[in-house]
Amino acid sequence: MRRALFLFVLSAVGLALACESSSETNPEPDGDGIHPQPQPNRRAATFTAPCTATGCGEAPESLTSPKCKPLPAECGWTDEGSVSFRPCDESECGVAPGSEVCPEGTLFRGNTCGSENEAACAWNTACAPPRSTTPCADPAGCGPMPAIGVICEDGGNGELACMKLDTRCDWQRTCD
Repeated sequence: MRRALFLFVLSAVGLALACESSSETNPEPDGDGIHPQPQPNRRAATFTAPCTATGCGEAPESLTSPKCKPLPAECGWTDEGSVSFRPCDESECGVAPGSEVCPEGTLFRGNTCGSENEAACAWNTACAPPRSTTPCADPAGCGPMPAIGVICEDGGNGELACMKLDTRCDWQRTCD
């Protein structure tokens, strides 16, 4: 019994020392080894039917993932994410909207028929700015290139390029 207790205490101390030494040899990342994923341009937005860019106006710059959706009184902008999303049959959403929903200068990226947070089924339309055609003068401004694969809509492989997006440089796909 004593021997078993001694072995238990010895293994617990050994485990504690191993954990302590590993935290010293593997410190928390200081940001140098972190490769951020490309972020969408701030002007990308989602519209939930019956809301449109005309009804919502311009998205506030303070929102990182702007969504224009029916609020209690009228359509408005929110940065709230979905708590839940359930796909619906397209017939439950009615006629699918097209590019007329999107603000000028953005491209229609598609619709999804679904129920957000157990609300009625509605079309959610994604609109995004076109890809930038202006390379950054200093590619180092994008930071290290993320190690991700880029698959184009046609099924081919694309790449990432350091491009000017609004007032900053960031990694962008080379294909849609």
